[in-house]
Amino acid sequence: MRYRLILPLMFIGAALSAQEKCNAVVLEDAETFVMDSPTSGTYSVRRIVQVNGKAGEQEAVFHEYTDQFRSLTAFKGTVERAGAKPVKLKKDDLMTVSMASGLAEDGFLVGYVPAGTYPYTVTYEYTMNYRKGIAAFPAYVPVTSEKVRLEKGYYRLTVPAGTAISHFGERVGEVRKEEGKSDSYLWEVPVFEGFTEESMMPSWRSVVPNLSVAPVDFTYAGVKGSQGSWEDVGRWCYGLKEGAGLLPDDVVAQVRQMTASAGSDLERVRILYDYLRDHTRYVSIQLGIGGYKPFPAAQVHKSGFGDCKGLSNYLQAMLEAVGIPSTYTLVNTDRARFLNGYSGIGQMNHVMLCVPLAEQKDTLWVECTNAAVPLGYRHEDVAGHDVVLVTQEGGIPVRVPAYPDSLSRRVNRVEIDLREDGSAHLTVQKELYLDYTESWFGIHDWTPDERLSRLTRGLKTQPQDVMLTGVRDNFRDYDGPLFCPRMEVGYTFETRQYATVGKDRLFLPATPYNNTISLQRGKRQNDIVSESAYTLRDEIRIHLPAGFRLESLPSPVDIDSEWGAFRAEVAKDQDAVTIKQVFHGKRFHEPAARYDEYRTFVRAVNKAYGAGLVLVRDY
Repeated sequence: MRYRLILPLMFIGAALSAQEKCNAVVLEDAETFVMDSPTSGTYSVRRIVQVNGKAGEQEAVFHEYTDQFRSLTAFKGTVERAGAKPVKLKKDDLMTVSMASGLAEDGFLVGYVPAGTYPYTVTYEYTMNYRKGIAAFPAYVPVTSEKVRLEKGYYRLTVPAGTAISHFGERVGEVRKEEGKSDSYLWEVPVFEGFTEESMMPSWRSVVPNLSVAPVDFTYAGVKGSQGSWEDVGRWCYGLKEGAGLLPDDVVAQVRQMTASAGSDLERVRILYDYLRDHTRYVSIQLGIGGYKPFPAAQVHKSGFGDCKGLSNYLQAMLEAVGIPSTYTLVNTDRARFLNGYSGIGQMNHVMLCVPLAEQKDTLWVECTNAAVPLGYRHEDVAGHDVVLVTQEGGIPVRVPAYPDSLSRRVNRVEIDLREDGSAHLTVQKELYLDYTESWFGIHDWTPDERLSRLTRGLKTQPQDVMLTGVRDNFRDYDGPLFCPRMEVGYTFETRQYATVGKDRLFLPATPYNNTISLQRGKRQNDIVSESAYTLRDEIRIHLPAGFRLESLPSPVDIDSEWGAFRAEVAKDQDAVTIKQVFHGKRFHEPAARYDEYRTFVRAVNKAYGAGLVLVRDY
């Protein structure tokens, strides 16, 4: 039974008092989906949110996507504040923004953003009609930001009798099923006290209520399919691709001409990969059938742009034209593992190409949407992730190989020419490996301001006269399965005060970089998670100014624990001192109760990173 809940202003005040520590309180989030047929259904939502401050505004924003498959058919709402007349909302008050982009089919974002003094309470009641197919039911995520309490929430799904569904949920309670003329499923969500955002915390999916549901057998845009297994999903996606890989004869001839002089399949792939990035650009197309079906290769060739599906399909078509087989591959870049027991197509958010190269005894995993990614590099959003190869016979679940932890490292080599007035000239050579290269891929395209900001980020001192002296990389030197991108960046700069000047002494840090690891002061709420292992190495050589000698040096440090390891050593000669610091971050997932132990480890490392030197004038 549907009903309208009246919220007297005195109730709002009482709720605020009880929940004053919450950014917002979701008083009710009731969502219902009624599936009338495999191609049509009605989605109804009633959401009431009390916003206590700016940090809670996100929970009160209304937005839905509409396209040829779904439309907003009814909407009403209210905004209530103490001492003010309630503001009634209707459909005409909503903003509508076109999401169409080139190849994309018409799509719109419909939304409303409340504003004004706090606290206030918003109520939204709306209905959306689904048509032309249902590949997934709307996901249920009633809380998306921190310090938001959920008082009451439920998700009800009604489908034609005998319709099989699959689902995956966390923190949504046990499902209750009722059978009859139709099958009804109900998830009543327990009261959720909210979560606190913290560094090194688990993924959002494991800390907030969330539910994904899909019909096992479905019809979408006139194409029937099944997602009872990844094999079924792959077979359906392959069907969507049929005919989309055809290129005009003149384009095929052009592709073959471009690769005619290549001496290997790897060289042919590289030529076509370079052509792809030189002649196309990426646009995001996620609405309608464009969310699942790649646009034809001929159309992408003509327009010069496409999304991950379109660009991957286009490169696959060009490779096929020169006799190189490849496989269209479904990926989730946000999550390394498939949801347990749930093979819904909706959990995949990206497409790339899998290109076996027998001559290299390797398989290339080719990213087609970012021209800066070196060919053959498995970037951090796909390395180690479960993926699905889309073949005519069906989907094949595999895992993209991860790199050894030893390859993930960053090295800073710094020469510091210190002067007696505390100023210094610094020469820096950065060596970046694997995922540490990713944020530097576009260095040649950066503006001068962007370059200055990136080169001087994390310094303890104020740099001047920054000059980039060189950039080298191995991005075109692919050498097999363990291909590790490597970049060297050299630059120099001046600083007026590297050392603090005393009467007869200079006080200076052992390293120009602020390498300290951040800690939180309050009680830890979430598990402590480090999902990767890595190495940070700093080698600093400080040339002493004439007339000064070393009075005090940092002590050697050797720390090794389950959280990580740190080693520092110092060597000196007549006119210089060399400091070497190495930090090894380890993988771990530990309960919040152990945060004090982690804090003790980090404080010891930070103390070592913060060590300094003292020079005294040598009369």
